[in-house]
Amino acid sequence: MITYLKSACILLAFLIPNINFAQENRVPDSNLVIVKKFVTALNDPNIATDVILSQHIIINKKLTDEYFEYLEASLNEVRLNIQMKDISQIQYLNYHQLPKKETRDIDLEGKNASNIYFLKIKDRLIVSLYLEADKIASFTLVSKGNNLAHFVTY
Repeated sequence: MITYLKSACILLAFLIPNINFAQENRVPDSNLVIVKKFVTALNDPNIATDVILSQHIIINKKLTDEYFEYLEASLNEVRLNIQMKDISQIQYLNYHQLPKKETRDIDLEGKNASNIYFLKIKDRLIVSLYLEADKIASFTLVSKGNNLAHFVTY
């Protein structure tokens, strides 16, 4: 009986960490699906930019027309950059997959690092993305001074 209990405890000791690990990875996996759908939409010249904005980007309802035009122009720039690449070569890297030296200058400002992705081709950054509520909350990483950058949400 004692041997059986020891065996059961050892088995549970191995299973419990794996169960927790699998649960932690579910969010990034679903986030990766969102990011890839966004890239696919950007790469498709038949999808209008305003459609991409409405379907894939979280937009604050209080945006002025001028700010919305800026957002649309910024997205078109990212879109052009994506369309000029072979998207099958894109590496989708989560914040946690990058070496600390590549992320130390990013101020998360309380954002969940698991929701941050960097798209690269041949170690060159294409775009940085921050996700919230199953959409892109930002594709704009800007300097905030003091050698730090942060994501601007819309």
